[in-house]
Amino acid sequence: MKKYMVLIILCLILYCGCCFACDYDTDCNPGSSCVKNGSLVGVCMGGMSPGNKYDNKPVYSPTDPNRTYGNTCSFDTDCGPGSVCVKGSSINGVCMRR
Repeated sequence: MKKYMVLIILCLILYCGCCFACDYDTDCNPGSSCVKNGSLVGVCMGGMSPGNKYDNKPVYSPTDPNRTYGNTCSFDTDCGPGSVCVKGSSINGVCMRR
């Protein structure tokens, strides 16, 4: 029974994980802004602390085969195939789909 409960909880976390992200600029660290890029969920981008590495609620997209969408990056190679590292004026950027 405990195994089933753990499995159900994990499934709920994975399913609801797509809800974790920013909705507004105020959900991001100071200097970052919420970029939705045509998506329902946003990614904190720009400033000194962009992306999942610094977010309290990292973005997760079930449609991202690379599982890198919203990750903090320095180069395109930090993101999976079909994704790029989008930077503002800082050293770090955010992985986004092309």
